Amino acid sequence: MLTPLLSAFQTARKTVLASLVAGISMLATSPSALAHPHVWIDANAEFVFENNQITAIHMHWVFDDLFSLTLIDEFDKNHDTRFFDAENTSVRDNAFSALAEVSWLTHLRQNEELISFAGATDFKADITDDRRVSYDFKLMLDTPLDPTKDDISLSVYDAEYYIDIAFTQIDPVLFANTKELSCHFEMSEDEKNRIYFDLVAPIRADLVCADKVADNSSS
Repeated sequence: MLTPLLSAFQTARKTVLASLVAGISMLATSPSALAHPHVWIDANAEFVFENNQITAIHMHWVFDDLFSLTLIDEFDKNHDTRFFDAENTSVRDNAFSALAEVSWLTHLRQNEELISFAGATDFKADITDDRRVSYDFKLMLDTPLDPTKDDISLSVYDAEYYIDIAFTQIDPVLFANTKELSCHFEMSEDEKNRIYFDLVAPIRADLVCADKVADNSSS
């Protein structure tokens, strides 16, 4: 039986990292040889606003073909290439919920300080037409964030690089309910928070938001 997603990741990570540590001196002259993810996820994020403040982030993930096949074989009990009802619940309970331990691979910062999420809601797993498994879920905040007053950034990564999770090329970051705000994002490499033996600088999206009235008057 398939172990929970996080447990599988952690078990494989220990094996991979142990091998890396054992051979790190030999590989030191070739940093690229160390970077070897085993699961790939395409991700995009939608910031959800209420009263001009961020209250949640809706995440959408799409897994690579091989890992998707593993999930489909385990959880699509009636072989209809969908996850309905009990199947969706089983995916959530056995291959998603434990990801809370690693902040759902989603790293939100306020003025460079990591913000913890209150929890994940509205989970839904599905299977695309090309047989790739997708996750949709919403990460809730305990305290709303004001992107007009604070520096807000978002990154998606696995610090141990067993999973390569990256923003999609199209619509990587979206905004919902920004009625009175004008928001966009700026992508860059996060050199301040490098991962995986300092070999990888994850991509971060920095939010830039301003009041529409003030923005229009200044123009």
